[in-house]
Amino acid sequence: MTFKANDSLTEQIAAHLGEHIIRGTLAPNARIQELRIAAELSVSRSSVREALLILERRQLIRIYPRRGAVVESMNADDVRAFLDLWFLLLEQAMQSLAARWQHDDLAPLFECEAQLAIDRRQDDVSAFYATSFEFLAALYARCDNRYLQATLEEMQPLTRRCLYAIFRAGAPQLARAQAFIADAVAAIVARDGERIGTLSRALHDTYSQVVVEATRALSAAEKV
Repeated sequence: MTFKANDSLTEQIAAHLGEHIIRGTLAPNARIQELRIAAELSVSRSSVREALLILERRQLIRIYPRRGAVVESMNADDVRAFLDLWFLLLEQAMQSLAARWQHDDLAPLFECEAQLAIDRRQDDVSAFYATSFEFLAALYARCDNRYLQATLEEMQPLTRRCLYAIFRAGAPQLARAQAFIADAVAAIVARDGERIGTLSRALHDTYSQVVVEATRALSAAEKV
């Protein structure tokens, strides 16, 4: 692990462990051993403990008295409930941008849309996943509502965890995500709030249908 000088040590440890949780290399319900992590990363145990508190606030782990930290498990109901809220807020962010965009506000969205097409043609799931979150970051930053932006950014770790599992379900999910983003950008450009709502609800319904498969991907390590 290479630490970045401009980030706090605890934030970097939290990001490192969070990435393992999101990608499933730290399995749901797995116990996180502070001493082992501290030794592996050559950091103090207190730094690891502080990083675990960050991860608990991000709802990626749960800390139990006398038992320690355990990777949070997400069942189908959990994922469905999260997607219900996320799509509601995502739609609000898109509606807000559609009503207020000016000049070059949409340029980053166009760039991400073009890059997603390249990533999908190259069948690069990791790049597609990364570009999708660049798109979301650009959208959140331009929704002109700092409370909505802060809430969506706070939900980012769980968003990444859910969408990583969904994208791993295969090419049809990448195609749906790409089509949604292309259609959403067009609707934002046209300031078509009704179309944005229709698109958001349709993708929500689709993802809700695959939530069982997504949850299976999130918890597959539990069966090993």
